[in-house]
Amino acid sequence: MADGSFVIVVDTPSIKKYVFGSDPLNEVRGASARLDRLNRVEMEKCLTGHPDIAGVESVYANGGSAQFLVQADDAARVKAACESMARHIREHTGGEVGIAYGIAPLIDGASYQEAVRIAHFQLRCQREFATCHRSAALVPIIRECSSAAHLPAAHIVDDSNILSQASYEKVHEGRDTRRHGIWGGWMQYLAGKGDWADSKHWNKLRCESLTDIGDRSSWRNYIGIVYADGNAMGQIIQAMNRSETFHQFSKIVDESIQKACFTALSEVSESEVNIIRENYEQRSGFERLAADILLLGGDDLLVALPADRALDFALKVTEKFESLTKDRIDALQDTTTKQFFHDRLGNRGFTISCGVAIVKSSYPFYLALDLAEQLLKNAKRTNGRTSESETQNEARVDFHVVAGANSYTLDQVRKDDYQVSTDSDAPRTLRPLSCSQLETLRKSIQILQEVGFPHNKLHELQEAALLPEVNQSDWRIRDIFARSQHGKDRSQRRALWDAVEYLCPQGYNFNFPWFEKDDQRLLCMADLVEAYRLFTQ
Repeated sequence: MADGSFVIVVDTPSIKKYVFGSDPLNEVRGASARLDRLNRVEMEKCLTGHPDIAGVESVYANGGSAQFLVQADDAARVKAACESMARHIREHTGGEVGIAYGIAPLIDGASYQEAVRIAHFQLRCQREFATCHRSAALVPIIRECSSAAHLPAAHIVDDSNILSQASYEKVHEGRDTRRHGIWGGWMQYLAGKGDWADSKHWNKLRCESLTDIGDRSSWRNYIGIVYADGNAMGQIIQAMNRSETFHQFSKIVDESIQKACFTALSEVSESEVNIIRENYEQRSGFERLAADILLLGGDDLLVALPADRALDFALKVTEKFESLTKDRIDALQDTTTKQFFHDRLGNRGFTISCGVAIVKSSYPFYLALDLAEQLLKNAKRTNGRTSESETQNEARVDFHVVAGANSYTLDQVRKDDYQVSTDSDAPRTLRPLSCSQLETLRKSIQILQEVGFPHNKLHELQEAALLPEVNQSDWRIRDIFARSQHGKDRSQRRALWDAVEYLCPQGYNFNFPWFEKDDQRLLCMADLVEAYRLFTQ
């Protein structure tokens, strides 16, 4: 019988580098599925099977992180088990993924919260000091990997496709998980809602490339990369003092993010889903679903879908996640854990924010992902300027449209083009938007779509809104407004006025085209124009 109990906390620092280190979509899918399996299943299996570990209790294991309670004679034996687990992860990712971990003894009568804090401190130290990365020596007689040029080739697939060990495993995992993994989870969800194709045909429902997804957009060849992450989760975790609370928190968040994703994707893909349901018995000619889930677990989500569905999806997934987590908290049987969440959240659930990058399907994926990350960070900043409430955990969405081939530093673009800075008194955007503001933006755009507001005037409004000089911008917008068609039954002028007025934030005065409060003025014209083609009628 082991003499002591220990807390193990695990993190995977190199998730994004591994998953998105290759360009082919199938490799991205395979890498994501492999890491998800290693995290959820293999970590606990490695600890359970180690001879020095007498017992293992999984508190949680998802989203690239994990926490375990183990029984062992001493910390050295626990460390040996963790090293064995780390080797297993490296071996099954071609040496490209390393985990960081921390270990702390759980002494009778000691604070569980304090033990977790010590383990996290060890983990952070390991991450900070383990800065070196394995470097493969590429000499002239060694070929580079076709997908990841920094790695040596190890497998010849064909004359033009020579892959490293890591990329080779990603490819095979991508093929094997078309019926299982994250994609299989969505398929099972759809199958549970009605008639659906047999599992052996699920691979036929998946687009082969991002270009295939972009081709299904009404804005031809444009896709949306939606990146979501939880708000203020770290603060809540630091306050937890029971393993049961950690377990319930992880379960609520992980199960809710998955269901919210599956539900929101199903709704924005409703027409395609209905066609498949009507023809579910056929063996060929399936309508492919124009969406792909690239990461999903913990409080993280990364989805690619047609540009005209991206904002709808972001709005739905944020609202559903908050609603689902609230319902799950209310249904908890553990009154202590339930009270803990209510004390910190009130009568609400957990929330996520989203960054939405709108790019051409041929745009380099790593640049689209980088932009989506920047947008997510901006969305998670407290934005008291435009949000109805200023709570840190409010769900928000930020989006940006890349019309050219340049890479973007979001802060610089917003400062230079949208006049968003600490010393600016006339920002040309309301972004990031709360969920209620995004819903209002959708309705404002519908007002313009109903009168067929011409695209040439939208282009003019965009240029006018982003003119550096406030007075010049104001004059140009008013001139376009005056030149807009006006009639008794179909007035583009009235539609533009109503659409802008509808977006006026609470506490601001409307003075077309500006929203005014104290010495500050806001302009929403760029938001209206850039989102016009992102919401379908």
